[in-house]
Amino acid sequence: MENLVNIGTIVGTHHLTGSVKINSMFEGIDVIVGERVLLEKDTRRKVLLVKSVKRINEKKAIINFEGINNIDLAKELNGLQIKIRRDLLPEKTEDDFYLKDLLGVEVFEKGEKIGEVIDIMETAAHDILVIQDIKNHKEILVPQIDVFVKKIDFDNNKMDVELIEGMREETDEN
Repeated sequence: MENLVNIGTIVGTHHLTGSVKINSMFEGIDVIVGERVLLEKDTRRKVLLVKSVKRINEKKAIINFEGINNIDLAKELNGLQIKIRRDLLPEKTEDDFYLKDLLGVEVFEKGEKIGEVIDIMETAAHDILVIQDIKNHKEILVPQIDVFVKKIDFDNNKMDVELIEGMREETDEN
């Protein structure tokens, strides 16, 4: 599973023929046509073949999957994250950096892996990285500013962050 990258989340259905709407900032989304993708959330998992992708705008797309041919089957996919093989991602360098390149980057704090970037929210002040916490499966929201994001290493697909109290919801294990 370490070789998979989250490229978006299914947020609804489109028409009656089984198409689904997704939130995704993954620019080269058309590379997944003809590929198998993993759809998952918590313990729910499903592998499907992508038949077609149509970009609506820079944040949304419509996908058709093999075997999902009606609205009832499509509704069952709501909320699932779409994960693809890391080798389908385009090569990136520090000079070609765009926020969408951060999707799937592993996030570390004090040398310990805390999660992976799953989404980016754009705000007027600055962008917010949405990180899936590997401990409690909740989302950590981290402003994309130097105070919190200390280093991005694209070669190793790593990001070092420094969080403050309250950013990460700790579970009480006592």
